[in-house]
Amino acid sequence: MLLTRFFTIIKDGFLKTFNFCGLERRAGYVVFLVFQVVWFCLYLQLFAMKSGEIAFVPLLLFILPLLSCGSRRINDAGYSRGVFILLLIAPYLLFPFLAFPASVARK
Repeated sequence: MLLTRFFTIIKDGFLKTFNFCGLERRAGYVVFLVFQVVWFCLYLQLFAMKSGEIAFVPLLLFILPLLSCGSRRINDAGYSRGVFILLLIAPYLLFPFLAFPASVARK
Protein backbone atom coordinates (compact mmCIF):
# COMPACT_ATOMS: atom_id res chain seq x y z
CA MET A 1 0.00 0.00 0.00
CA LEU A 2 2.76 2.44 0.95
CA LEU A 3 4.88 1.42 -2.02
CA THR A 4 1.91 1.98 -4.33
CA ARG A 5 1.47 5.47 -2.87
CA PHE A 6 5.16 6.26 -3.53
CA PHE A 7 4.88 5.09 -7.13
CA THR A 8 1.73 7.18 -7.59
CA ILE A 9 3.48 10.30 -6.25
CA ILE A 10 6.49 9.74 -8.53
CA LYS A 11 4.29 9.05 -11.57
CA ASP A 12 2.20 12.17 -10.90
CA GLY A 13 5.37 14.22 -10.50
CA PHE A 14 6.54 13.23 -13.97
CA LEU A 15 3.09 13.62 -15.52
CA LYS A 16 2.85 17.18 -14.15
CA THR A 17 6.26 18.19 -15.52
CA PHE A 18 4.92 21.12 -17.51
CA ASN A 19 2.31 22.17 -14.94
CA PHE A 20 3.83 24.98 -12.89
CA CYS A 21 0.56 26.07 -11.27
CA GLY A 22 -1.58 24.21 -8.82
CA LEU A 23 -0.65 22.72 -5.48
CA GLU A 24 1.77 20.07 -4.26
CA ARG A 25 1.49 18.59 -0.79
CA ARG A 26 4.47 18.36 1.52
CA ALA A 27 4.71 14.57 1.43
CA GLY A 28 4.51 14.51 -2.36
CA TYR A 29 7.24 17.12 -2.65
CA VAL A 30 9.60 15.34 -0.25
CA VAL A 31 9.07 11.90 -1.83
CA PHE A 32 9.54 13.24 -5.35
CA LEU A 33 12.65 15.25 -4.43
CA VAL A 34 14.28 12.27 -2.70
CA PHE A 35 13.47 10.03 -5.68
CA GLN A 36 14.92 12.57 -8.12
CA VAL A 37 18.14 12.92 -6.13
CA VAL A 38 18.57 9.14 -5.80
CA TRP A 39 18.00 8.36 -9.47
CA PHE A 40 20.21 11.21 -10.64
CA CYS A 41 23.04 10.12 -8.32
CA LEU A 42 22.69 6.57 -9.65
CA TYR A 43 22.74 7.92 -13.21
CA LEU A 44 25.90 9.89 -12.49
CA GLN A 45 27.55 6.91 -10.83
CA LEU A 46 26.62 4.26 -13.38
CA PHE A 47 26.56 6.08 -16.72
CA ALA A 48 28.09 9.54 -16.57
CA MET A 49 31.32 8.42 -14.92
CA LYS A 50 32.00 5.95 -17.74
CA SER A 51 31.60 8.47 -20.53
CA GLY A 52 32.74 11.54 -18.61
CA GLU A 53 29.77 13.65 -19.69
CA ILE A 54 26.16 14.24 -18.71
CA ALA A 55 23.61 13.70 -21.46
CA PHE A 56 21.09 16.44 -22.14
CA VAL A 57 17.91 14.33 -21.97
CA PRO A 58 18.56 12.81 -18.50
CA LEU A 59 19.46 16.28 -17.25
CA LEU A 60 16.11 17.62 -18.50
CA LEU A 61 14.32 14.62 -16.97
CA PHE A 62 15.86 15.67 -13.68
CA ILE A 63 15.54 19.46 -13.76
CA LEU A 64 12.13 20.12 -15.35
CA PRO A 65 10.03 17.88 -13.05
CA LEU A 66 11.95 19.15 -10.03
CA LEU A 67 11.26 22.79 -10.93
CA SER A 68 7.57 22.20 -11.60
CA CYS A 69 7.13 20.24 -8.37
CA GLY A 70 8.92 22.99 -6.45
CA SER A 71 6.77 25.64 -8.08
CA ARG A 72 3.59 23.84 -7.06
CA ARG A 73 4.94 23.43 -3.52
CA ILE A 74 5.70 27.18 -3.35
CA ASN A 75 2.05 27.81 -4.25
CA ASP A 76 0.82 25.33 -1.65
CA ALA A 77 3.08 26.66 1.11
CA GLY A 78 1.81 30.19 0.55
CA TYR A 79 5.12 31.75 -0.43
CA SER A 80 5.47 34.53 -2.98
CA ARG A 81 6.06 33.60 -6.60
CA GLY A 82 9.34 35.51 -6.32
CA VAL A 83 10.66 32.60 -4.27
CA PHE A 84 10.72 30.63 -7.54
CA ILE A 85 13.92 32.53 -8.43
CA LEU A 86 15.55 30.98 -5.35
CA LEU A 87 14.35 27.61 -6.56
CA LEU A 88 16.17 28.17 -9.84
CA ILE A 89 19.39 29.25 -8.15
CA ALA A 90 19.58 26.78 -5.28
CA PRO A 91 16.77 24.22 -5.09
CA TYR A 92 18.36 22.31 -2.22
CA LEU A 93 18.76 25.41 -0.05
CA LEU A 94 15.03 26.03 -0.40
CA PHE A 95 14.18 22.41 0.48
CA PRO A 96 13.84 22.91 4.28
CA PHE A 97 11.37 25.75 3.82
CA LEU A 98 9.25 23.77 1.40
CA ALA A 99 9.37 20.58 3.47
CA PHE A 100 7.87 22.25 6.55
CA PRO A 101 4.17 23.09 6.95
CA ALA A 102 2.64 25.99 5.02
CA SER A 103 3.56 29.47 6.19
CA VAL A 104 -0.06 30.65 6.17
CA ALA A 105 -3.26 28.81 6.87
CA ARG A 106 -5.26 28.18 3.72
CA LYS A 107 -8.90 29.05 3.71
